Amino acid sequence: MFFYSKDEFIDYILNVIAKVKKEKSISKVTQIQIQKIIYIVYSYFLIFRDKIANIDFETWRWGPVIYELWKKHTSYSRSDIPITYIEKMDKEINLSYEMDNKITYEIVNFLLTLKSWDIVVICHEQTPWKKLYKPSKNNLIKDQDIIRFHNENPDNFFDYIDFMVKNVLK
Repeated sequence: MFFYSKDEFIDYILNVIAKVKKEKSISKVTQIQIQKIIYIVYSYFLIFRDKIANIDFETWRWGPVIYELWKKHTSYSRSDIPITYIEKMDKEINLSYEMDNKITYEIVNFLLTLKSWDIVVICHEQTPWKKLYKPSKNNLIKDQDIIRFHNENPDNFFDYIDFMVKNVLK
């Protein structure tokens, strides 16, 4: 599965988030959750499957961020971001990429069981953000940073996600 535009990838992840939110009756999904979920799914696929899109994340105080998405959702602050599940989109992705869609669903499902701050802590402690963040710099996290971090830090959060995905999808 590869998305030729960043917006298509973001729309796909937002749709999966909306699906989980609806199915699990989750009352609120915040901008912090969305940003970190997108980053974690992106990184997971880059490390364990195939590159899924072309995105560089910025290192902000509370973790990795896609600036354009932040700008779009900034008016919601810590409130619920209005997202809608589009079943047709889910079915279309599932036709060609059933396993990748299942993996994405399981990652999102797991991450939405965590509190927003827990996801921030994970990104701060267990991802390349830890090495690249410099206050007021908004450095970019590039693909090679994600891969290098994973290779240099065995038993990181991405390994945990991979273990969880493999066990859930047996």
